Amino acid sequence: MINWQSRYADVIVLDFEFIAEDGEKPRPVCLVSKYLKSGIQKMLWLTEETKFPFPDGDHFLFVGYFASAEWNCFLALNWDPPRHVIDLYAEYRLLTNGLSGFAKSLGFSLVVAAEAFDITTMESFYKTDMRDLIMSGGPWSEAEKNKILDYCAMDVAITGKLFKRMWPNIASGSIALNQALFRGRYTVSVAKMEFTGVPIDSGLFNDLLTHWPQLKEQLIGYVDQDYGIYEHSTFKQAKFENWVAQQKIPWPTTDKGNLKTDEATFRQISKSYPQVATLHELRVTLSKMSTLKLCVGRDGRNRTLLSPFASKTGRNQPSTTKFIFGNSAWLRSLIKPDEGFGLAYIDFSSQEIAIAAALSGDQKMWDAYMSGDPYMAFAIQAGLAPKGANKSTHKEIRNRCKQIVLGVGYGMGAEALARSAGIHKITARKLLNSHKQTYRVFWQWAEANQMRALMGQSLETPLGWKIKLRNDPDPNDRSLLNWPMQSTGSDIMRLAACELTENGIEVCCPIHDAFLIAFPLAEEAKIIREASQIMVNASESVMGRGYACRVDAEIVRYPSRYMDERGESMFSKITTLLDKLK
Repeated sequence: MINWQSRYADVIVLDFEFIAEDGEKPRPVCLVSKYLKSGIQKMLWLTEETKFPFPDGDHFLFVGYFASAEWNCFLALNWDPPRHVIDLYAEYRLLTNGLSGFAKSLGFSLVVAAEAFDITTMESFYKTDMRDLIMSGGPWSEAEKNKILDYCAMDVAITGKLFKRMWPNIASGSIALNQALFRGRYTVSVAKMEFTGVPIDSGLFNDLLTHWPQLKEQLIGYVDQDYGIYEHSTFKQAKFENWVAQQKIPWPTTDKGNLKTDEATFRQISKSYPQVATLHELRVTLSKMSTLKLCVGRDGRNRTLLSPFASKTGRNQPSTTKFIFGNSAWLRSLIKPDEGFGLAYIDFSSQEIAIAAALSGDQKMWDAYMSGDPYMAFAIQAGLAPKGANKSTHKEIRNRCKQIVLGVGYGMGAEALARSAGIHKITARKLLNSHKQTYRVFWQWAEANQMRALMGQSLETPLGWKIKLRNDPDPNDRSLLNWPMQSTGSDIMRLAACELTENGIEVCCPIHDAFLIAFPLAEEAKIIREASQIMVNASESVMGRGYACRVDAEIVRYPSRYMDERGESMFSKITTLLDKLK
């Protein structure tokens, strides 16, 4: 184990208290820091003019819990975030990854983490009372200010004790420590992305909110002309079942024999039956708009917590209601670059296929990826289409193969693949077997990983994100098949995010396997070229020499707005109706 006392000049544990309003940059209130070697504690009541209070240099380690919040406060105060960071939230999340039911039963708060290491904490009601006092915004009396500082100091004391208890896990060796420092580095990148936010057409957004009650009724009537399944604003199950029967769509049913009407089923069916897509988008719209909590600041930016490391794969998990990309596809058309700027949506092309091929060493799969169309390539390799076939000449078989290739990536079995592709399960089973025969190297590797995990051994990504199943009587075998690809994809995204933000590129947000970046129109070519190369290099750094993902860039220039093709039709309908109401 590496000794932190000899490695660092000092370890600085810190915590901010701040006011956080939806969509706004944080407003720091106070800061408490504790130097673990010297024992010095500093307590500061903050103003916009407060100067950087920490020593500069590479010999200090900064420690926080859910540390991206602290670095957001650094940015709000115009301080440069630290270079060496440990986020104990990320480390505790990693330590417990795979523990059955853990997140649902206990969660991952500082209090929970501390208690897991037998560290005495404050009562939860006290934390609630203090957060309410801070969020009141003041003005605070001197007694209240001292009370807030003392509360902040208690969090710092707990975090300092937790750091000492967790250090043997964090720094069991130089590789483990470097991986933890990389995760900490990523929290700085997260803070920069959260602080930047996504530019929103706030005028249109406010119009939507103002007119939504009337707009809702008109929208239902407008869309329902093609379906006839609503009465006023009420979805009628019987009418829906009649429509499905008329369309001859093989729709899944509940145990009681009724057609399933959950969002996942609608989404799945609409992939194979385009006539369902508009109805699906309407239902999602009605659901999302009824509880819309999209966080838009006074500066017209959508900001919300990206929640890094919140999933078992290590991916971010931002709110599906507060984050623009968590909402209906048409609502994303609110995204609009500022005057003089453009936006680029740069995504990794078929990232998980590339990762699967690289990690497993399956040359056939890599050849398919490098062909530029891995779905058509699979069809040809499997003998399902002749050499020279393309998506124009063999559209149907390509679409089926695409569903199989993507479905395998998500751990789908034959029945789920059949529903997704709109084919008989026997056909789906044959296609799945063709995939297993074509990519034998991949399947041997994937099933060996799955078995290792089920036998209690850990799975680990190239950059150190791990999962180890413990006390799980019913593990999800299929999700384990996909875990290495999803988690390695997270590694790539984290590394790319660090490199992008550290090179001064304005990253508005990450989206699964893509980034939304902003750029001055005069520098468009330069920045997109630089950002794209950074992403390609990050993928090769993680997957291994000779294995690099391609990237694609979709460009939006002011005064145009971002468009997701899945929501383009609905956006047109809504804005047409809105114009009539205004």
